[in-house]
Order: sequence, then structure tokens, then C-alpha cells
Amino acid sequence: MSNTQDGINRVCDYRGLPKIKKGSRCLVDGKDGVIFGGNHSANFNVKFSDTGRVLNCHPEYKMTIFLPNGDILYQSKDG
Repeated sequence: MSNTQDGINRVCDYRGLPKIKKGSRCLVDGKDGVIFGGNHSANFNVKFSDTGRVLNCHPEYKMTIFLPNGDILYQSKDG
């Protein structure tokens, strides 16, 4: 998988998540970022706003993903 919409779709399909678009705003453990891609661990690659770094993030660990209008699309149980 890679930093493509297809990679994100594969993570969503594997983990039973709603359709998430590349570039969707998210919070991971309170840190602002965007969904940048998917990886072979079936996790998201998230690009963080504060550092510009892309990190492997498990969608069930303190993650909230937002729709373009600011509504919550997905939130992990501990999010």
C-alpha cells in the first residue's frame, strides 16, 4: 500500500471503517494532521501539521477523523 486513495480504501475495507478520503483532517492523541495514505500494517499514514512528518497511526488509537464540514466521520473508542 502507499500514500494513495487506494491505500486508504484498503485500510478502510480491512478494518471495517467508513470511506475516508485522502486529505481528511484528523486528530491523533490530540495532535492535528491529515490522512495521507495507508500502509502494510493496515494503518493510516498521517501527516502532522506541527512537524510535517508522516507517521504510521493505528485507527483505533485515539483517532478522530472529520468530514470537510467539521462533523465527525469516525472516532475510535478511546478518541
